[in-house]
Amino acid sequence: MSNVSGERRGGAWRVYVLVLGVLLLAVGVLLIVSGPALFRIGLVDRDTGRFGMTGIAMYVLLGAVGVGLLGLVMSLLGKVHRGAIVAVLLMVAAGMGAGTLYAQSKMKEQLPPINDVQTDWALPVAFSEKTLRQRENADAIRVRDDAIVPEGNGDWSGLSFADAQKRFYIDIAPLKVKQAPPQATLEAAKAARRLGWDVMLESPPDGMVEAVYRSPWYDLVYDVAVRVVPDGQGSRIDVRATSRTNDRDMGEAATQLKQLIDEMALQLR
Repeated sequence: MSNVSGERRGGAWRVYVLVLGVLLLAVGVLLIVSGPALFRIGLVDRDTGRFGMTGIAMYVLLGAVGVGLLGLVMSLLGKVHRGAIVAVLLMVAAGMGAGTLYAQSKMKEQLPPINDVQTDWALPVAFSEKTLRQRENADAIRVRDDAIVPEGNGDWSGLSFADAQKRFYIDIAPLKVKQAPPQATLEAAKAARRLGWDVMLESPPDGMVEAVYRSPWYDLVYDVAVRVVPDGQGSRIDVRATSRTNDRDMGEAATQLKQLIDEMALQLR
């Protein structure tokens, strides 16, 4: 009787441990997916939603891995194969989630803390006066061609945005195409629309396109300017993407710039 009673108690503890692990996994996932919703209803600020809650989620998921390991050991000792399978699945799911969040946190440290990128810092792409006024009315940060990374950002501190971009985004470069500037300008506007952006200015005679990109989760807004000038028999296309906020960019401006250039290259080359 005592052996049977002990086995029952051991079985109950195995179940409790595995249930705890599953609950931790669920809480970790909930922390990740609830960040944007909590930000949108005003319960947390953008940084807390983007980084604070995911940081907590990483540790919760690591806790789920540890609890899953304990459940696995208990299941193996009790020769309960189904419990062992549940424990392994729990550890894999929680481990993958925690690993992904850890990689993102390390990437945050490696990415340059800039929110303004362009293909030509020597001759910066300029925004129209209308866009600059709209940014001012929206309390956006000022667009500066001489922006410097502030102190407190490790090795990036004191670097110009141009130098910081050059160090990390070595693949950002102008796009040269065979089409004349008016046609290339029209195609640039079409490319921006295909990406789902709001085209605010399209001027083939001036070789100018301006668009606005809004991120789906945290409502980060980026202004994008395209400059098209003659280059031999064709055109040279320069692009600039800059955020309206001073939040950590996490490479978003560079990503949007590259997407636009790739989209144009696909159609024009």
